[in-house]
Amino acid sequence: MSRLEQQQKKQFTVNIIFVVLVLLTVIVLIFTVGLKILLNTSVFVAHLSEDKTIPLNKNQNFIGGVDIDSIPVATNSSQIFVGGSVINFNEIEFYLNDDLVKETSLLSSDNFSEEIGDLKKGDNKVYVIAKSRDQNEEKKSKVFAVFYKSEKPKLEIKEPQDGLKTNKQEVKVTGSTDKETYIKINDLPVVVEAQGIFQTLIKLKEGENKIFIIAQDIAGNSEEKILTLIYEKE
Repeated sequence: MSRLEQQQKKQFTVNIIFVVLVLLTVIVLIFTVGLKILLNTSVFVAHLSEDKTIPLNKNQNFIGGVDIDSIPVATNSSQIFVGGSVINFNEIEFYLNDDLVKETSLLSSDNFSEEIGDLKKGDNKVYVIAKSRDQNEEKKSKVFAVFYKSEKPKLEIKEPQDGLKTNKQEVKVTGSTDKETYIKINDLPVVVEAQGIFQTLIKLKEGENKIFIIAQDIAGNSEEKILTLIYEKE
């Protein structure tokens, strides 16, 4: 082998060694610096996810309140007005049976009053959530039960019969109605038993007498019956 060929072979070997060293350096960098970058990126993304789910009420010095002071216990309408006031909140969310049904902003007053619906027959659950986006705060009000009923109450008169002629000055009026229903006879309240039975004595005047019987439930529904009795002395 000539001297020139030996020098070329030696230079080729040096080049191979240099390329191998460069490749090793690149691999080491990938597994050290690259891995660190990957980990830092994962941590950053995780922090972003956490930031999106940060709950409200993080400011321990925040003072705020929300109260509902105008709401019916029972109603015969599927729509009701909910009113109240807040302290240091500027947005109100109205919830009916855990569903968000209305939102409103409080621009110039701490008081609110909004009509919401539709109520379902029977018991309903109503509450509001007050929010302050500037302070990243929210507060839930007390939960209220609202009973909705639109049907008239039952009113059955057992005695006396309408159009009765009697020689007795006092007659007993008896009948039945629904539970949690009030009875008035000639504008006077009558006790209703737990089973819905009621009775009272009515004093008649000579001649024709009108007896007005009204049943009204807690939702405001009412039913009325009028009896005409004739009192004739013996």
